[in-house]
Amino acid sequence: MKSKLEQYVENIVRHTESSKAEKEDLYEELLIHLQISRDSLMEEEGLTPEKAEEKAMRLFGQEGEIGSQIQQALFPYRKELMLTLAISSIIFTISIYLISLFVKGDAYIGWLCISMGLSSMLLFLPLNRSFHINKKLWLNSLLVLHTLGQLYGWLITSQLDQSSTVVGLTIWVWLNIALSLGLVYRTTIYDYSSDEKHMKVLHGINITTGIIISGISLVFIVGGLIMIGKFHFIMLVLASPILIWAGLYVAQLKIAKKSTRIAFLIGMIPILACILAFLYIYFPNLFFR
Repeated sequence: MKSKLEQYVENIVRHTESSKAEKEDLYEELLIHLQISRDSLMEEEGLTPEKAEEKAMRLFGQEGEIGSQIQQALFPYRKELMLTLAISSIIFTISIYLISLFVKGDAYIGWLCISMGLSSMLLFLPLNRSFHINKKLWLNSLLVLHTLGQLYGWLITSQLDQSSTVVGLTIWVWLNIALSLGLVYRTTIYDYSSDEKHMKVLHGINITTGIIISGISLVFIVGGLIMIGKFHFIMLVLASPILIWAGLYVAQLKIAKKSTRIAFLIGMIPILACILAFLYIYFPNLFFR
């Protein structure tokens, strides 16, 4: 059974995002430091081992606070960038909703709720110190959904009539999208340890193709909604490329543990799909003669 000191160190390490080997090293370093502190308190103040452990942990600080500080040291400025993105997205969402409501009379309540919810969760993640969640998985999922939500906001913006307002809002939303995608790349690629370079490349390929595939699918879905005027089964068909890409992404991550070559071969499938989509959009004569 683990001691309170070991459990305390484990809780600190859980609040950090790094590779398994890095977490093990961090755990050992923190545990040794606290054990030395405990032994010093026993010698200098004559405390029992239990009392010395409790005081050492109390002097060291609260688990979530320490974990957050270590996280900030490992990945500097990411917290500030996330807070900036969340606040900017919240203000943008409210602005678009009010402008659309009072200028065109269109109330995009569904988009408002979804976009505000995603932005609020982005605001919560970097501030959370109470409990541990798989931040990397949650953060990337939220950032991808947030990007899609901001893309929909851009489509709403493009329907406004005031040219000067549209230009300003368009620049604003694309800055939000660029920051969101930048955080996805950084969290997934650059926050990996140096001994996982092949995984960085694999993630980079999938993130890039995923953004392209999701963007194209979203454009077709929105276009279908505009033409049909209501939800239709065809919308699910248009969204299927995103599900296929996600399935291939998960398969690559599992296969990469056994064979990197096969994982990269599977990664070529969405790349080819993006190339075909590009040719279909810009050179339709190649497909229809």
